Amino acid sequence: MTPSPKRFLVTGGAGFIGSAVVRHLIDRTDNQVLVVDKLTYAGNLESLSPVSSNPRYAFEQLDIVDTPAMRRVVGGYRPDVIMHLAA
Repeated sequence: MTPSPKRFLVTGGAGFIGSAVVRHLIDRTDNQVLVVDKLTYAGNLESLSPVSSNPRYAFEQLDIVDTPAMRRVVGGYRPDVIMHLAA
């Protein structure tokens, strides 16, 4: 029996490790992924370009310390899993 797809929220998903996790989730699972990244020195959207056109991938540029914005994102997206990989 195949598990049902999950909704992942990945902070720092444009970083080296985060983007590898996101690419794996999109390429090898049926899960949906929302990346939240501030895009500072560690983030690079180019590392997500292989999955950027996938309908199960979404991106929000924001700072995870912006509480109102994070409440809006988490409340609207309602993730099953949150992976905190931000620097």
